[in-house]
Amino acid sequence: MKIEVAQNTGTQQTCSNAQSEDVPHKPLVAGELRTKFNMFRYGRYESRMKAPMVQPGNPNVDGNFVSTMFVFRDASFKHWREIDVEVTGRAPGAISTNILTADYQAKWKPSMQETDYPISYQHMNVRSEFHDYAFEWLPGVIRWFVDGKLVREKHNDRLKVPDKSAKIMMNLWIYRAMRPRVVFGGTHLENDRFPMQSEYDWFRFYKWDGDNMYPPADMSSKALTEDDMYLTSNNPCDGIPQIGEVLKYGQKLKPCVATCR
Repeated sequence: MKIEVAQNTGTQQTCSNAQSEDVPHKPLVAGELRTKFNMFRYGRYESRMKAPMVQPGNPNVDGNFVSTMFVFRDASFKHWREIDVEVTGRAPGAISTNILTADYQAKWKPSMQETDYPISYQHMNVRSEFHDYAFEWLPGVIRWFVDGKLVREKHNDRLKVPDKSAKIMMNLWIYRAMRPRVVFGGTHLENDRFPMQSEYDWFRFYKWDGDNMYPPADMSSKALTEDDMYLTSNNPCDGIPQIGEVLKYGQKLKPCVATCR
């Protein structure tokens, strides 16, 4: 699989079905993979991935991008849950691991995140070579691995390890901060050349034997709870009704309506 980010020369509907809110026109457009439902939980998640070169043929040029493999739930509005592997444009070996957890939080804030940068940047180039990324998500503990090596272990402490099911996601995005110095994803936004691509050789999920609920044995949504189905539609073409109100800044808002095209 290749995910590409490019200059946005087209027009899109303002309604983001996945976020259930109106989004203004963006200068860039990119692809994303999402599983249909919040039906994955404890187990091992693995991907073999190569991050983008911000300039063709030169993997040593630093820029700005975030290339990912992660689990995510609820479009931020009800139960914001994430366990992330993020490869960024900060340096040739820039890899970070994240956990985010919050309830009824519409926008990110530092207190809902714990991030670690475990890799020595000198010994690998994530843009010129494929590398294996994995995390094991179990009750009360998450372990992250790079090329089979354990690089981080997180237990229940300031932030609790998520216990709710989630979607599997992979995407590529550029962080354009409204300030001179861009920090997240890399400080050299001026070096980016588009289009740029991240590549995925494979992805694997191994269910933990101790989880009797997720994913359901028949891999259907029939056994999922009402809470699992909250705002679960990813796009207006997937045939899944968008159920639930958007809870934002103390208000209950109806989901925006996008049409399949």
